[in-house]
Amino acid sequence: MEADFNVDVIDNETGEIYREGVLLAAAHIFIARENGKIVEQEVNTVHLDDIDGGGQMEVRSIYVDFPEEKLKRELSADAIIRARKFWQYEKGGGQVRK
Repeated sequence: MEADFNVDVIDNETGEIYREGVLLAAAHIFIARENGKIVEQEVNTVHLDDIDGGGQMEVRSIYVDFPEEKLKRELSADAIIRARKFWQYEKGGGQVRK
Protein backbone atom coordinates (compact mmCIF):
# COMPACT_ATOMS: atom_id res chain seq x y z
CA MET A 1 0.00 0.00 0.00
CA GLU A 2 1.30 3.45 -0.84
CA ALA A 3 1.93 6.10 1.81
CA ASP A 4 -0.23 8.65 -0.04
CA PHE A 5 -3.25 6.36 -0.21
CA ASN A 6 -6.37 8.52 -0.49
CA VAL A 7 -9.15 7.48 1.92
CA ASP A 8 -12.61 8.97 2.46
CA VAL A 9 -14.72 8.18 5.56
CA ILE A 10 -18.42 8.36 4.70
CA ASP A 11 -21.53 8.05 6.89
CA ASN A 12 -23.32 4.98 5.55
CA GLU A 13 -26.78 6.33 6.36
CA THR A 14 -26.53 9.93 5.14
CA GLY A 15 -23.61 9.91 2.71
CA GLU A 16 -21.96 12.76 4.63
CA ILE A 17 -18.19 12.75 4.21
CA TYR A 18 -16.49 13.02 7.61
CA ARG A 19 -12.89 12.72 6.40
CA GLU A 20 -11.62 13.18 2.86
CA GLY A 21 -8.20 12.41 1.44
CA VAL A 22 -6.67 11.05 4.65
CA LEU A 23 -4.29 8.16 5.19
CA LEU A 24 -5.82 4.75 5.85
CA ALA A 25 -4.37 4.64 9.39
CA ALA A 26 -5.80 8.10 10.17
CA ALA A 27 -9.21 6.98 8.88
CA HIS A 28 -9.20 3.91 11.13
CA ILE A 29 -8.16 6.00 14.15
CA PHE A 30 -11.04 8.44 13.48
CA ILE A 31 -13.54 5.58 13.09
CA ALA A 32 -12.37 3.98 16.35
CA ARG A 33 -12.54 7.28 18.28
CA GLU A 34 -16.10 7.88 17.06
CA ASN A 35 -17.13 4.27 17.88
CA GLY A 36 -17.94 3.68 14.23
CA LYS A 37 -18.57 0.32 12.61
CA ILE A 38 -17.30 -0.26 9.08
CA VAL A 39 -20.11 -1.43 6.82
CA GLU A 40 -18.44 -1.48 3.41
CA GLN A 41 -15.23 -0.50 1.66
CA GLU A 42 -14.71 0.15 -2.01
CA VAL A 43 -11.67 1.14 -4.04
CA ASN A 44 -12.05 3.24 -7.19
CA THR A 45 -9.39 4.28 -9.66
CA VAL A 46 -9.62 7.95 -10.62
CA HIS A 47 -7.95 9.20 -13.78
CA LEU A 48 -6.32 12.57 -13.20
CA ASP A 49 -6.21 15.42 -15.71
CA ASP A 50 -2.89 16.77 -16.91
CA ILE A 51 -3.44 19.82 -14.73
CA ASP A 52 -3.42 17.50 -11.71
CA GLY A 53 -0.23 15.82 -12.86
CA GLY A 54 -1.88 13.12 -14.94
CA GLY A 55 -1.89 9.43 -14.19
CA GLN A 56 -4.20 7.56 -11.87
CA MET A 57 -5.04 7.62 -8.20
CA GLU A 58 -6.78 5.00 -6.09
CA VAL A 59 -9.47 6.31 -3.77
CA ARG A 60 -10.75 4.09 -0.98
CA SER A 61 -14.21 4.90 0.38
CA ILE A 62 -15.03 3.50 3.80
CA TYR A 63 -18.74 3.52 4.64
CA VAL A 64 -19.30 3.61 8.39
CA ASP A 65 -22.24 3.50 10.79
CA PHE A 66 -21.75 6.02 13.58
CA PRO A 67 -24.15 5.11 16.42
CA GLU A 68 -23.78 8.45 18.22
CA GLU A 69 -24.51 10.43 15.05
CA LYS A 70 -27.54 8.26 14.34
CA LEU A 71 -28.83 8.93 17.86
CA LYS A 72 -28.33 12.68 17.37
CA ARG A 73 -30.33 12.57 14.12
CA GLU A 74 -33.14 10.60 15.77
CA LEU A 75 -33.32 12.99 18.73
CA SER A 76 -33.29 15.97 16.38
CA ALA A 77 -36.08 14.51 14.26
CA ASP A 78 -38.11 13.81 17.41
CA ALA A 79 -37.61 17.40 18.61
CA ILE A 80 -38.78 18.74 15.24
CA ILE A 81 -41.92 16.61 15.38
CA ARG A 82 -42.69 17.76 18.93
CA ALA A 83 -42.15 21.44 17.99
CA ARG A 84 -44.39 21.04 14.95
CA LYS A 85 -47.15 19.62 17.15
CA PHE A 86 -46.72 22.35 19.76
CA TRP A 87 -46.76 25.26 17.31
CA GLN A 88 -49.39 23.62 15.09
CA TYR A 89 -47.65 24.73 11.88
CA GLU A 90 -50.17 22.87 9.74
CA LYS A 91 -52.91 25.12 11.14
CA GLY A 92 -50.94 28.35 10.63
CA GLY A 93 -49.53 28.44 14.15
CA GLY A 94 -46.17 29.97 14.99
CA GLN A 95 -46.64 32.76 12.44
CA VAL A 96 -45.40 36.23 13.25
CA ARG A 97 -47.52 37.82 10.50
CA LYS A 98 -50.51 36.56 8.62
